[in-house]
Parts: sequence; structure tokens; C-alpha cells
Amino acid sequence: MRSSVLEHDLSTRAALTDGSVPRCVAKGSGSVACVEAVLVATRWIPADVMELLERHGGLVHVAAARKAGVDPSRVCRLAIAGHLTRIAEGVYADASMLVSLGDWQLHRLKARGYLFSCAADACLTGWSAAVTWDFPTVGVPPDVPVVVRPKAQSRGPTTTTFGRVLVAAVPDSHRVQSSSIRIVSRAWTVADLARTAPVPHALVVADAAVRQGVDLDSVLQHMARWKGIHRARWVTRHANPAAESALETLGRFTCMEFDLPMPVCNAWVGSSGPVYRVDGLWPFHWSAYEADGALKYDNRPDASSIVAAQCEREFYLRRLGLDVARYGWDLGFRRRATLAEHFWALLRDNPAG
Repeated sequence: MRSSVLEHDLSTRAALTDGSVPRCVAKGSGSVACVEAVLVATRWIPADVMELLERHGGLVHVAAARKAGVDPSRVCRLAIAGHLTRIAEGVYADASMLVSLGDWQLHRLKARGYLFSCAADACLTGWSAAVTWDFPTVGVPPDVPVVVRPKAQSRGPTTTTFGRVLVAAVPDSHRVQSSSIRIVSRAWTVADLARTAPVPHALVVADAAVRQGVDLDSVLQHMARWKGIHRARWVTRHANPAAESALETLGRFTCMEFDLPMPVCNAWVGSSGPVYRVDGLWPFHWSAYEADGALKYDNRPDASSIVAAQCEREFYLRRLGLDVARYGWDLGFRRRATLAEHFWALLRDNPAG
């Protein structure tokens, strides 16, 4: 039995070096366990295929493989063996890399892969464009990537296992290429999301865009008759470049949603000059709020120093006469009604004067 397992071990290693799949498994529970261990131990991708993955940002397209002299059948065998995962028609990614990605990172990779499989006139749009442009995102990503193609006779929107194709009249000036990726412009991305996405989610992206200097108004004229344009105009009008994080935006949106006095974003305060900057300030109420995301504290070797600095900062703010409310993702994203109650209590206890 040991001999048969050893022979299968050697044949398995030889097979996997060229991307093929073992065709037999030695009989017996003990030998099966040994063979499974061998498969795990020999789980790798041949150097020429790995080079293609590295060259194309973690993706390999069968057309690119063929052009590079790699037989596409080897790519398919690697997928059958579990080394590669098909994420679009003819497009594969390293399976071991996919499991390490977060939801939005995975969507970004799948969006690139889906774009590779689409016609040359397709561009990433919607959330697929937003995450590719590195805009902040909240919530969960769409089930599949989305691209947009120009209008043409007999062409309509389609949906497949790997993605959706929309059809729209996107001006050439807003169909761009960034790092070899065809994508709608930053301004078009934001305006289009503002028409269709939940308003607070869209406002998070819009704040980030105007902070980068993106002109959102220039896009709206092209969407004047599109569904949801009134929402896009509202988001554009209320976008604030002073907001520096998604959580800050959600705090400001809470004030809009529940008819609270609007705060001054990222205002400097101090006894005789600017000392600290608070995320939101109600100057006439001598009150402020601070948005504290988990990344500020979680899994950081300097967390204790951050907490100590925060305590010193809050001591100074309270000595200055400011009352302070803090909130995190749970309140800002999931429980804005409760956050509004906290803000109301803060303002009620500190009437404008």
C-alpha cells in the first residue's frame, strides 16, 4: 500500500507541474488521506502562468495566455484542480488569493475580470467603477459587476452569471481609461450612483469626490431626463469636501435626515488659536461630535497611545467648554435614529446662546 501511495504521490506532483489533474486515487482511507495531504502540499501554479497573473494584476485571460504561448487547456486544468477560479468568461484568478480578499476587494477584482471578457466599448460603471476609483464604499457590494455600453440598434441590457451590461448614452469625455481599465469618469460614477444608490451611500462617495476636486455639476446636464436625476441633484448640492471619512458623512447625513441643526465639518477649536479639529461642531451650542471608526483602534500596536491621546484631547475640549458626543459604525450606519437621539440630547442640554 505504501508503494502505491508513493507512486501516486510522484505522479500527482508531475501532473500538477503542468496544470493537469490526477486521474486516480489509491484505495483505502489511509491512502486517501495521504493523497489529500499531497494535493495540499503540491498546491501551486506553474511559473509561466504565475507570471501572467502578476502581469495582469492577479488575472489571466485565456486569450492573453495563448498569446504568451501558454496553452489555454492548461489554464482550464488548473481551474479544475482548484488552483485557479473562473471569475468571468475566459478569465481566471488565483484561488488562494481570492479567499484573502474582503467583499469590496473581491468585487473590484471580479469587475476587472468581467470587463476583460466584455466588448471593447464596455466601461465599468456604478459601484464597480466606484471601488475601482478607490472611492469609499459602505454596505455590501452588488452581486455581480456592472459595465455600460453605448446605445446601438437592437442592443439592450443583459445579465449573465458573471455580470450585467447596461446600455446608455455616456459622452466620450466621460468614457476614460485608467491603468488599462476602461471606466466611466469619476464625476459620472458619482452622479450615476446618486441616481440609484441609497442616498447616504451615494453622499459618502460624493463627499470623497468633491474633496478630490471633481466637478459633479458638469455631468448632471447629460442626465437631465434620466430617472432619479432629482436625487443626483440633491446629493451633488449637499456634497461637502470638508468631510474626510465615510463615518463623518454619515453623521452629517443623520443631521439632515432628522432635521437637526447642521454642524460645521472638521472645525478647528482652541482657547486662543486652533489646537484641535473636531469632526462636527455646533458652535452656538458649544457642542461637537467625533466619529470613531474601528480601524482607529482595532489590531494596532499603538492602540494604547491612540486612546491616551484621545483622552487628553477630550479633557482639553471639555475644559474649553465643549460637550462632546462620540459614535461609531453601529450608530452611524445601522442605527441613525438612535444617533439622532444622542445628538438631540446633546443640543438640548446645551441650548444655543
